[in-house]
Amino acid sequence: MLWKKAWRWWIVVLCAIFLCACSIDSHLLEAAVKIEDPFETETEQDFSGLIITYLALPHGESTLLRMPGGKTMLIDTGTAEDWPVLSARLAELKITRLDYVVLTNDQPEYMGGYASLSQQVLVDAVILPKLISPSIRHVVLLRPNQKQMEAEQGQVLTLDQEISMEVLLPDEPLFLSPQNNSLVFRLMHGQLRFLFMSAVNEKAEERLLEQKNDKLKAEVLKVAGQGSNQGSTQPFLTQVDPQVAIIQTGRSRDQMKEGQTEVMERLGESWAETYITSHDGSITILSNGKEYRILKQKN
Repeated sequence: MLWKKAWRWWIVVLCAIFLCACSIDSHLLEAAVKIEDPFETETEQDFSGLIITYLALPHGESTLLRMPGGKTMLIDTGTAEDWPVLSARLAELKITRLDYVVLTNDQPEYMGGYASLSQQVLVDAVILPKLISPSIRHVVLLRPNQKQMEAEQGQVLTLDQEISMEVLLPDEPLFLSPQNNSLVFRLMHGQLRFLFMSAVNEKAEERLLEQKNDKLKAEVLKVAGQGSNQGSTQPFLTQVDPQVAIIQTGRSRDQMKEGQTEVMERLGESWAETYITSHDGSITILSNGKEYRILKQKN
């Protein structure tokens, strides 16, 4: 009888091990499944599409892209003073390497954090606007062996499957005002379009309306110049016709200048759902190329 009890005991043990193994395998399988529908997930970790995070920084602008194929791209790096905040956000998102860093101009609010970034994060390639690349290189120290890509008007860069970057500005002749020579581009993911306006103002917008009128439509607009009233004119907004507008600024609604309030009113008249990073925190958009979802994250 003892041998029967022993066998029963071993059967119970083996069954328990088998059930645990099945549970673990099931858990791992479930964790590995990626979700394609942005409305079927509450977090970005299990989403399989394009993830764009418009980061909330105290002074400057920076936007992180994580593409379906695994590539990452950082658009601008904020000011030097922003680096501790930017560094913490990248660490939180487990970013230790970037496939691309885009520097849209030579202004401190857009490239001031690059020196610190390049010391702590591996950067594979830097994308610069070709026409003003000498002025950016004069301010930013790029490594001699650093891969550099110069983007020029009319060029379309393929970044990942179904994701491309269409360069709209700068072009010749250059403007006297440096911010108007910033890199302006439209990111395309399947049927969706995301317009990044960097720091340009009304003069650059007028040129875009003259030359690239058919290239301005976008579902999502990154508002120029942290919501400055020198840009985002009504004719321009009418042509872009954004569903969503994002203002990256460290100023709270109460601290916003009168001009920024004017831009908010114009965006409201354009029926754009507007987010301000100082108020709403970092804004993340999940896109599958057809539909998108917005997530707000308070800092």
